Amino acid sequence: MLSAVGLGLRVFLLLVASVVLGLSVSLAKQQVVGSVPTETGFSVFAGAAAFFASSVGMVAMWFDRVDQRIAMILDTLVSTFYLAAAVSLTVALKPVSSCIATDEVTEYSRMTNKITSGGCLTIDGELACLHATGPDGTDLTPARCEMAHAGYIFEYVGFISGIAMVTACYLLSRQGRGGTPTPNRSYQ
Repeated sequence: MLSAVGLGLRVFLLLVASVVLGLSVSLAKQQVVGSVPTETGFSVFAGAAAFFASSVGMVAMWFDRVDQRIAMILDTLVSTFYLAAAVSLTVALKPVSSCIATDEVTEYSRMTNKITSGGCLTIDGELACLHATGPDGTDLTPARCEMAHAGYIFEYVGFISGIAMVTACYLLSRQGRGGTPTPNRSYQ
């Protein structure tokens, strides 16, 4: 499948996987208190799986020993992971109405959100999100919020591109078997 469309989609999928992996790992590294939220951890997994699948797909384009069906199965699986990761991040960020608004309600929702806060503690029965602000008092949550939003947007893009890749692989492999069925001319 050394077509321009196939190669372009493979390269694009590799770039999307790199971006998703980078954003997700950055969010995970900023989780100072407690464990990394499940949504962020799954996004890291989806990005890593997509990077692996894209690499296998690139190899399958040039070497006949690697079956294209393996790449198609991996692309389908990764597309499912992308969709699940994107939906879970979207749901986790639903309470956050804006990443940049400065009103108290929005800031509170960002500071207490498990994805954007960097982790919270319960001190004397009250929630304390000590790592939502920097040492100088600057709010760190808008940048984390925008990273999380970019992460799930790229996951949706990865899902759509993965489905496009599976479709392109199927159509191109079908052409290799003769493409669309030709009429049977044996009756002549």
